[in-house]
Amino acid sequence: MTRSNDMGPESGTLLTINHLPPEVLAAIFHTYMFCEGESVLIDPGLEGMVSVFLPGPRSAPLLFCGVCSYWRNVAISTPALWAAIAIRQTFHLGTVELWLQRSQNHPLSLFVSLDCSVSPEIKPLVPRLLETLYGHIPRWQQVSIRLPKPEDTYKLVFTLIPNEGESSAVLLQNLQLSREYRESAQLDPEALARLSSFPHSTLRRFSWSGFTTPDPSHMSTTLWTNLQQVSLEKTTTGSLYLFLKTCRNIRHLNINALHTVPDDPSGLPIKSTTARNLQTLNVGFVMGNLMSSFEFLRTPNLKRLSFQHNGYPRGQITALQGFLERSGCNLRSLFIVCKWPSFDEAETEKMMQSSVFTSIPHLSLRISEKACDPTFPQAIISETLPQLQLEWRATAYARYEPKNRSYHLGWGTLDLARMYNVDYPFLVKDSKPSRKWAVSLSDGPWTCA
Repeated sequence: MTRSNDMGPESGTLLTINHLPPEVLAAIFHTYMFCEGESVLIDPGLEGMVSVFLPGPRSAPLLFCGVCSYWRNVAISTPALWAAIAIRQTFHLGTVELWLQRSQNHPLSLFVSLDCSVSPEIKPLVPRLLETLYGHIPRWQQVSIRLPKPEDTYKLVFTLIPNEGESSAVLLQNLQLSREYRESAQLDPEALARLSSFPHSTLRRFSWSGFTTPDPSHMSTTLWTNLQQVSLEKTTTGSLYLFLKTCRNIRHLNINALHTVPDDPSGLPIKSTTARNLQTLNVGFVMGNLMSSFEFLRTPNLKRLSFQHNGYPRGQITALQGFLERSGCNLRSLFIVCKWPSFDEAETEKMMQSSVFTSIPHLSLRISEKACDPTFPQAIISETLPQLQLEWRATAYARYEPKNRSYHLGWGTLDLARMYNVDYPFLVKDSKPSRKWAVSLSDGPWTCA
């Protein structure tokens, strides 16, 4: 008996992938390159990662071109495959120009990382590279740029927005800027004011990487009120409050490192703030007392909270409970990683005995292996089960994670305790696997092109 799905139009001819129509093969290529399975996020469009590709013959899309002439023709004639370009320290200008040509008029995702250590051979090519990329500003959609000198970033801002409130970047949705020059860590007021005047409401995601966080509170609110997702590499409590007050519509906030020292280096006064639209807050790691950052904060619509504590003052669970009760939010998931033994059995018991925490559908807690007796995690979970909703009880767990040197306990089907690298939300891919994020001391999933 001949199976029709195995045979071609002529009897006895096996179907292969090359019998697929070009548009189907192109869709397979696109899925392979860009799909990262982020359906667990509240809003993948705002929180998801942006895939970009380092040009190389052993990684997509060039990899497809070396298989056969059919694959090559399909790949070259699919602009979306060439519209996500990563440039890191070394590059070939002709290759960049070829990718831009093959991307035709497709919206561009660009990742440019050229710091002060760029080689003497490459440095003279940087101005030509930037002029080439600036020629495609109307196609910019997802853009991350780190440049060798402060004046390069200054020129970038004034090229992107040549006049206050005017820009040809009508498609721009996501902008990541990096300022890692210690001698000039902050955007000067003129450049920050120009950036603040970006006119298009399409720009909803903004990332900042630098030694200090810009203060947008006295600038035009055109840019800041449109933002719905913000990523900060480093910030302090004072700067965080300024961002939350200025970015009134922010829904998702990712902070790689939050410094909550008693004397805030920003020197900024802390005033009561309500982040009314904030739904997710992820802090990669906390330096100091996290609850001091929450003392004057209300988040009535917070749905997901995640943080990692590298030094844990006692009594934080009581303060965290007070913050959640004061906010009146309906938290759906909570993920805590604590590497210090000060989050001990007493803190864990206090947490598990509170209805504020047992009413959360997805709760994940990692505590140091030195914080408790080995039998404690399973025992406290068993005691907590009767307080959980019936359908959650089957998802409860308590296990030892040797790589993290910690016990992991909780319930629910989500574990989003993620610490992203400084490139987030951009995910740079080539032939070598790259880590998407870390969880405590362990690597998260890996991906490649």
